[in-house]
Amino acid sequence: MKIALVVLLAVAVGGCVSSHEFYMMGRQTGAIGTASVPANGHHGGPITISLGGKSYVGQWAYAEMGGSVGLNTGTAVSGTQVATATGMSIGLPTGGNGNIMAAASDGSTLRCAFNFSEWDLKGIGVCEDNSGETYDLQIK
Repeated sequence: MKIALVVLLAVAVGGCVSSHEFYMMGRQTGAIGTASVPANGHHGGPITISLGGKSYVGQWAYAEMGGSVGLNTGTAVSGTQVATATGMSIGLPTGGNGNIMAAASDGSTLRCAFNFSEWDLKGIGVCEDNSGETYDLQIK
């Protein structure tokens, strides 16, 4: 019953977001970049980033990290009475790492690495283009 409730809650919360918005700003130039990808439960796919008058087309990927499964047993003894209980716990992953690799039609490239929290559906990271410009990345 509890597992069904956790799954139902995860589906309900996950269903509240229809897309993830990517926003980036260059540290030296202040150039602004944006992108949007569907939040449909997939952990990767195509992405198009508008940055500095160019469209960078590529792929993004996200990998969940962590999670756990535990099995516990406890025994209590009182006189001649013995009671034993066994429990199981499941810790779902709540975050992970991702990357983006994209290129513009003129051969310019953009690479990004980010951390993402599934708990609050936000992420931060850093991107770099092939000319050496570094961009701070926010995902919401």
